[in-house]
Amino acid sequence: MELKKIHEILVNGGVIAYPTEAVFGLGCDPSNEQAITKILEIKKRTLEMGFVLLTPNIEIVSGWVNMSNKQLKIFSSPSKRPTTYIVPASVAAPKWLAVKNTLAIRLSNDPFIKNICGLLGLPIVSTSANLHGENPCKSAEEVQKIMGSQLDYIVFKPTGPFNNPSTIVDLSSGKTIRP
Repeated sequence: MELKKIHEILVNGGVIAYPTEAVFGLGCDPSNEQAITKILEIKKRTLEMGFVLLTPNIEIVSGWVNMSNKQLKIFSSPSKRPTTYIVPASVAAPKWLAVKNTLAIRLSNDPFIKNICGLLGLPIVSTSANLHGENPCKSAEEVQKIMGSQLDYIVFKPTGPFNNPSTIVDLSSGKTIRP
């Protein structure tokens, strides 16, 4: 029941808060520019900082990326901790998501992510649930207190086992942006 309600909220341009591997994230339908704008307003930040897309598999985002075979192999390889990869965007990627012609994408095995992406047929936007420059929220209660009135739904479940947000690696340069 909860998934159907969340799906309806997302396809209608809503913004949700949900647990990720380490912190709470804000999410929306990545194909909805107004929903992206709403997240920017909630967080008080600019679009140039970009967003992460969470997906259970590469197939869901394959039309939006333009990775070489080497990049695809690295992207698809299991990692010890959550890792977000900055990858070349294709011309089909929504322009409001592609920063400098790249997308930030993380594979997730989380059942919630698998289910919601399966219903959407798209990845879900993920950005930490916090005001720009502040520490990310680590619980649904903290999200409720800080920004609950601006959100359409909060998933009241615990975060995953990690203490820090994901590692970020630029697959074009090979550089680690955030360890």
